Amino acid sequence: MKNKNIMKNLRSYLLIFLTLSGMLTKAEEKQEKQLFNVLSLPNGAYIVKAPNSYTTVSETSNRIVEWTKEAIIDGTTYKGWNSREDEKFPLEFVFELSEECSIEKLGFNNECEREYKGICAKGIKVEVSTTGAESGYTTVLEPKLEEYAATKYFDIKPVNARWIRISILSNYGNKKNTELMEIEALGSYVNEDVKSINLTGDWTSTWGTVSIRQNGSSINGCYKYRNGKITNAGMDRRILSFKWVEDGQGNAGQASLVVNEDGTRLNGIWSFGENLKKYGIWTFTRKGDTPTQCYQVDETKKVDEEKQSRLKTEIESTGKLTIYGINFETGSANIKPESYPTLDEIFNMLKDNAAMKLSINGHTDNQGSRERNQKLSTNRAESVKTYLVSKGITADRLEAFGKGEDFPIADNETQLGRAANRRVELILNQAK
Repeated sequence: MKNKNIMKNLRSYLLIFLTLSGMLTKAEEKQEKQLFNVLSLPNGAYIVKAPNSYTTVSETSNRIVEWTKEAIIDGTTYKGWNSREDEKFPLEFVFELSEECSIEKLGFNNECEREYKGICAKGIKVEVSTTGAESGYTTVLEPKLEEYAATKYFDIKPVNARWIRISILSNYGNKKNTELMEIEALGSYVNEDVKSINLTGDWTSTWGTVSIRQNGSSINGCYKYRNGKITNAGMDRRILSFKWVEDGQGNAGQASLVVNEDGTRLNGIWSFGENLKKYGIWTFTRKGDTPTQCYQVDETKKVDEEKQSRLKTEIESTGKLTIYGINFETGSANIKPESYPTLDEIFNMLKDNAAMKLSINGHTDNQGSRERNQKLSTNRAESVKTYLVSKGITADRLEAFGKGEDFPIADNETQLGRAANRRVELILNQAK
């Protein structure tokens, strides 16, 4: 009887332990789910409608200009929006988020120009919708903004939104113009495990038609302007990161765009060179499902050969390749199957160039501790090496290194920036 009671107690303690462990795990998961500004250009927000602005900027500009509609959600508070003279209230903005988000806080920066009396925004109305840009709105906040105030956040009851309509109802008395420096919406994705969207097809953009071909997370693309090429490209969740190259000296840079939930638009940021911290806006709108530029769609082999040749030319001329499209399970070094086409492109380059030796450098964003990211990047680089060796590349041609979070090329405060920082770099090892 005594032994039976001991066993019964042990089972009870085990059940309590497992229950508490489960509760702790859920609590930890909830704590790890961080809010971010879903209403910013570097996080994929798109301006559907805006009042006439004091300044407008060319769609080909490589920077966000102050007093434009873009400046009100560019993620900075030193550039802002100013209305055109004599615009009538309400001054209405409509923003589309990249996908449905749960919003918990709204922020407004009202540090407008003090030399223009009464120019600051005052009465505000915020509405959200999951239905469409023109319907289904519910009012969630109607604050009165303090004049010349730094960013103030307002807590709201968590609400789902794909579209946010913000109306400026009044200012502090200026008869000609109204200013507001920045709007933020802090939230998180409703669905972390989103379905992938195939980008294959033609897209309309500022620089003409862009043709994209996708295989797994590997992307190949081009556009007519200056014989533009989308290279070293890959998808991570719904974010497309790539290098763009055009004819002419110095015409190259980085870009990171997010595809919306409907698969009809890509929009995000681009820069010259490798520094995505200074950026312009780039938007693609889906035109058709069949790519028409570069090569005919049935010439897949020719496309692959051309891409492989470009990779070889770039690494031999610059000594380095930044590669996107090698994706891993969250917090893990396990390679996702969607990454195999990108890895196979590297394998084919190595197979056809037997003397080539590479260092594989893994990079992470800054989420988590520095020590964890260092270890994670090392393990991920080793996973890439293991895959290539399993395909037939001898181990002595490859070295694997983890660089952790120490070499960002974009702002880690944004989703697009973090996606750009999560990358694999291949360094050409010169023969000694």
